[in-house]
Amino acid sequence: MPQPRVLMVGVVAEVAGALRAELAPVADLREITAEEVVSYTRGVPGERHPTLVVLGRQLPAPVGLVHAVRPHPGDLTVIAVSTPVTAAKLATLTLLFSPDQARHLPAAQVDQLPGAAREMLQSMARRRTYSAGLAAAQRQLTSGAGLSRQLGDHLFGEFLTQAPVGALMLDDAGSLAAWNHKAAEILSLTDSGSLGRPLTAFFPSSVHAEVARHIAAPSRQRPVAPDTVFGRLRPDGSDQALRLAPQQVLDAEGRERTLLLVEDITARLHAERMLAERTSQALLSAEVAAAITAPGSLDERLHQCMQAAVNRLHAAFVCVWTVESSSGRLRHVACAAADPGQGDPQDHVVAVQSQVQDIAARRRRRLGTPGDGEAGFIGFPLISGGELIGVLSLATSPTAPGTTADALGNIADQIAVGIQQDRLLNRLRSTAQALEKPLLPPHLPTLPGFDVAARYRPFGSGLQIGGDFYDVFTAPDGRHVLVLGDVCGKGPTAAAITGLVRHTLWAAAQHTPDPAHVLTLVDRALRRENTPFCTLVYALLDPGPAPARLHLVAAGHPPPLLRHADGTTGLLNVRGPLLGAFGDVRHPVTEIDLCPGDTLILYTDGFTEGAGPYNQREPEDLAATVAKHQLPAGTERPADHIAAALMDDAHTWWGPHLRDDLAVLALTAV
Repeated sequence: MPQPRVLMVGVVAEVAGALRAELAPVADLREITAEEVVSYTRGVPGERHPTLVVLGRQLPAPVGLVHAVRPHPGDLTVIAVSTPVTAAKLATLTLLFSPDQARHLPAAQVDQLPGAAREMLQSMARRRTYSAGLAAAQRQLTSGAGLSRQLGDHLFGEFLTQAPVGALMLDDAGSLAAWNHKAAEILSLTDSGSLGRPLTAFFPSSVHAEVARHIAAPSRQRPVAPDTVFGRLRPDGSDQALRLAPQQVLDAEGRERTLLLVEDITARLHAERMLAERTSQALLSAEVAAAITAPGSLDERLHQCMQAAVNRLHAAFVCVWTVESSSGRLRHVACAAADPGQGDPQDHVVAVQSQVQDIAARRRRRLGTPGDGEAGFIGFPLISGGELIGVLSLATSPTAPGTTADALGNIADQIAVGIQQDRLLNRLRSTAQALEKPLLPPHLPTLPGFDVAARYRPFGSGLQIGGDFYDVFTAPDGRHVLVLGDVCGKGPTAAAITGLVRHTLWAAAQHTPDPAHVLTLVDRALRRENTPFCTLVYALLDPGPAPARLHLVAAGHPPPLLRHADGTTGLLNVRGPLLGAFGDVRHPVTEIDLCPGDTLILYTDGFTEGAGPYNQREPEDLAATVAKHQLPAGTERPADHIAAALMDDAHTWWGPHLRDDLAVLALTAV
């Protein structure tokens, strides 16, 4: 028996060293690339070079490689090391392969890999030794001298007469000459009615020629396919699947006879078919779950679900309708066809319209035929939380399994829940937008002699109300107020605090916009309501002759930036205690001149702590970003360009790790 091979693909150096130390005495270890795996594992399963494939954690998509090598417990097994990214997909190996064919090992347990590899090699070696022994014994029994002495029970010998496998002796014309007890049981043979009857007579006429060819040529001249199976009907009309294995022997007079071993594998095939169907349905459920929760529009996701169903269920068409929330009418959303050339899906939609309407009205599944000559029809109502969401229908094909209706019912529940969740998310998104709208100014006012611009992006997909806010307005005394802040928390609580702060700011400024007066009232309002704290920067702009005068106050907020006309940018030393936390406190006022071309930039901490407190940027980084930004020549909106540049830089810097709201307010003296 050849020494087994161990192929290491994407295995890190230290793990490869551990495997070599453990397995070098008993196996040939090789490090290869993913592209070379198939060339090393070609051949007929069960007859290839004994091989163990180890897929390391450096492979981005190991599941496809496992399918490509076609694991077999006798000669090719696989161990895949899973990472947090690949663990979910590798977990499906237990549905598709037995543990002695393929298994996955979490990266945290990689120290167990050498022992697991040795165990799988030993198991494969034991299986090959056992199979070789069985084959040798079978050759002796089917071609030994004891089988060629006499006809009948004496010809078969005591062993084959009582053997649990069916055995038939055929004459040179292919007719029955003798059989054992098991063959009589399998084929319902009788002494008077079966002796001399052609073997082909026990099978449908459509396979007579194939059966005759299968048993005609001696096996020493033409190898017989070991998995050749023929179907027939039992006397009671039930289906039966038989595996026929012919061998050539000589009788006592030297005449050549055919010894045919007959095995009834009906139950085994049924079990394999059921396992394949259940596996396919489990994969379909996983594909539908992935599709219905994927990004994109609901119609696109439903189309992906229909395509998965038509592929897995061997259906002609699979379609889905949804109930419109406004009118209550059914709307056809998506339809997938197994063969795009078999007809227009729209024709099928029209043909089953009445059945779909009936399912929606009765809220009950329907199994029937939509019309003469058309494929079988299965329909399920989509119901979630007692509400009718839509209808799912399927037109079966001749090859559809008997469990198609059950599988369609299972994914109908998944799709109904997915549609309901999508609608709920849309309602939540609309609610969040409605609550958020009054927390920001509908538009920025025009300030003569200045360009003012803002950018705002709440964290998430619009389902959560952010805690950042800004406002710009003109006080009764003609001075302009600019404020940007961040309240603690998110959601409705943050919205309530933001509304309190913003409206208190505006109301206080109607009396006098002086920072000390306004921030004192905001601080008292927060403490009176016992709310979480708030940080902000308050800027009061005197619109007098150039240079403009700015009065700045910071309450626990990141320091503002000042960009001069020549591009140089620095931090303003404006600091003070946050609001709503310490009682009566004073906030020092910093006064600066805003010369023509200068830009004041206020921003929230999402720009510096966007990925959490352990991954931060310094305000100096933002100053450098603003300084490097080149304004277009002759632009009339310098503040808008700078605000947009800062927002683009934050998205580029944090990328998918961004976990906070972003707000920026810029003011340029033009």
